[in-house]
Amino acid sequence: MSTPSAPPVPGAPSPAGHPDEGLWVRRYRPVRDPELRLVCFPHAGGAATSFAALARGLDETVEALAVQYPGRQDRRHEPFIPSISGLVDQVVPEILRWADRPLALFGHSMGATVAFEVARRLRGSGQASPVHLLVSGRRAPTVRRRDVAHLLDDDALIAEIATLQGTEDAVLQDEELLRLALPAIRNDYRAAGTYAYVPGGALDCPVTVLTGDRDPDVPLEEAGAWRELTTGPFALHTFAGGHFYLNDRMDEVCRTIGDALAGTATGTVPPHTAADTSTGPVPPRTAADTAREPVPPRSAPAPHGAARRRADAVRPGDPVDTARRVLVSARTADSAVTPFDGISGWLAERLRAGRFDVSRVPFAELRGWSFHPGTGNLHHASGRFFSVEGLHVRTDRLPERGWTQPIIVQPEVGLLGIVAREIDGVLHFLMQAKMEPGNVNVLQVSPTVQATRSNFTGVHRGRDIRYLDLFMGPRRARVLVDSIQSEQADWFLAKRNRNMIVELAADDDLDIGEDFRWLTLGQLRRLLMLDNVVNMDARSILACLPTADADASAPSPALRSFFGSPGAARHTTAEVLTWFTGVRALRELVQNRVPLDSVTADGWYRTPHEIAHESGRHFRVMAAEVSASSREVTSWTQPLIEPRLPGLMALLVKSVDGVLHALVRARVDVGHLNVAELAPTVQCRPQEHTGPRGLPGPPYLEDVLSAPPQDVRYDAVQSEEGGRFFHAQNRYVIVEVGHDFPEDAPDDFAWLSLGQLTGLLAHGNYLNIELRTLVACAHTLY
Repeated sequence: MSTPSAPPVPGAPSPAGHPDEGLWVRRYRPVRDPELRLVCFPHAGGAATSFAALARGLDETVEALAVQYPGRQDRRHEPFIPSISGLVDQVVPEILRWADRPLALFGHSMGATVAFEVARRLRGSGQASPVHLLVSGRRAPTVRRRDVAHLLDDDALIAEIATLQGTEDAVLQDEELLRLALPAIRNDYRAAGTYAYVPGGALDCPVTVLTGDRDPDVPLEEAGAWRELTTGPFALHTFAGGHFYLNDRMDEVCRTIGDALAGTATGTVPPHTAADTSTGPVPPRTAADTAREPVPPRSAPAPHGAARRRADAVRPGDPVDTARRVLVSARTADSAVTPFDGISGWLAERLRAGRFDVSRVPFAELRGWSFHPGTGNLHHASGRFFSVEGLHVRTDRLPERGWTQPIIVQPEVGLLGIVAREIDGVLHFLMQAKMEPGNVNVLQVSPTVQATRSNFTGVHRGRDIRYLDLFMGPRRARVLVDSIQSEQADWFLAKRNRNMIVELAADDDLDIGEDFRWLTLGQLRRLLMLDNVVNMDARSILACLPTADADASAPSPALRSFFGSPGAARHTTAEVLTWFTGVRALRELVQNRVPLDSVTADGWYRTPHEIAHESGRHFRVMAAEVSASSREVTSWTQPLIEPRLPGLMALLVKSVDGVLHALVRARVDVGHLNVAELAPTVQCRPQEHTGPRGLPGPPYLEDVLSAPPQDVRYDAVQSEEGGRFFHAQNRYVIVEVGHDFPEDAPDDFAWLSLGQLTGLLAHGNYLNIELRTLVACAHTLY
């Protein structure tokens, strides 16, 4: 080891052969003629100075370069970079200035993710492909977990930082220091939390992982998952300590890094000695391991086996052909047509461009709406749109006399449509930035067309609906999806919408307005990882995309579940339909519309401002005044349903013979058209099942609530339909259970593959809207 030297004087000339240091790169021990350079990337909220001790502790054959992110220390007046990809875009050109020597990369915590993406960018560019990647204190990018620390308030974020034990207590207790540091920390947590791994070719350089044996954020198996990201040698080292173990183990860390880089120089990864703190090297990946790495193709994958024999029978536009093109689009995580990094800016710009206000008003201020003097029903003077009435319901599993409640009655069938087109051989979908009165965040990514029958027949007397002719007029486009699907049966009586996807020819000219953008399914998959971005209607349509029989050789259980043959499922589709038809035949659901005034017998009351339940549960009916500059009608009033509590919609999934299966329930809800529909494993409002007066919890609720974080494959909050519901949000969760989880289930549950579910969605009233959302979100699992 070399003797540590003093840091360079700012502004002093660089040693011969070095480029001048700039804003991005710092050297705390310049080396005149190194064998290689180690580029170091700091943790969230960290700065280049965190690597000063490391730089001075390495052998003189290695020169450490520490990256300084904008927004901290001497760059504190520069704007933050809010995404990993944006950071990589700016740092790679700076790193290439130092590529006159071989480059190795090292990152800790968030910096490990940045180092990995920089390694992929350098390798893909053909310039200065890294000779070694070393990562510390970070799970592999392929391990999906929802990070929401950036959404916490200041006190909760400080508490989160404290659990990692990387910040001195004196700093945590110094309000002025924290006020200066928190913006950088929150920005970096946001960048790390919104990062989504995009499958691609594996690295071919050695990968060395360092981790603390008591790191609360990185279980050992998640650190070991880095092995899947390289075809080269791999080693995993553990050190005594937590997330910031390296603060107390710097000498050991420097020795480990030095040994790893010495191995890089000779083309080997050295064996570990008995005194080493590592778990030992993990063997290099085999050819079979490499074959499992998902690579996004630019064209449809070649069929194999039975799929190849079926290929001759496939015609353009049929479900199998569409499914193959859906798979290609799903694997295309970004597009030059609409770069993913620009989507948030587009949505923000459209939000600024429009004026949208929603305010609560008394029922008496509704224009065109009134309570019927004989029934109390809330209806529109035109007799169209919808009405709020009373519903008496009786089922075979609840009190004999049944109960009454308010319900939305909207017998007309609306249209939800997405226009598709192949661009550069990849299926893209035309999505709209649309404002809805009930949306939590006002504007969300929505279908190309979203209209009730009253809208498209002109009852609303507003502007014509753009692109409606592609769905309603003479066939200019090929139909890929067309089925009538239900909506929330808790609040709607037999409400249905026509879900459509139509495909334009590649040369068909279409004028695209500022509210619309072409996105691949891969980009929509990434957006579905975020809270309240893709609206309910878009999720419903995307779930209906056919997937089965696209590629029987798919490399993961989730891909095989969506795109493999339904014959690989635990039950045949015929068996599933027999089971489900039996449930519908044997269960009882009796619905009778009654005057809205009669619901007072079951605890409902009406004031000038709301219709609500005396228990404080369920929902309330409110009145709203809406103004919207970007809608066909710019000002109106309407009733809205406002739920009292958020819901939990959870799907248990399990790999059975290499195919992911979902545990679904045949559920009876008050507004169903045909007794029962398939629903998530758990669909409830958890707060109604707590406390001394709580209701009995549904089956599997505890399995979901107690699931360890590493088993939660998807977790996001999604808004429900913003045209009728005010700030209705549910938490959507997918939990993968282990092989020992029993496959036997109660009579109203069954295990289905995801491809079987998308197959059923070619028909109406099989999957409820909550399960359709989870099917759409399950595309994020592969």
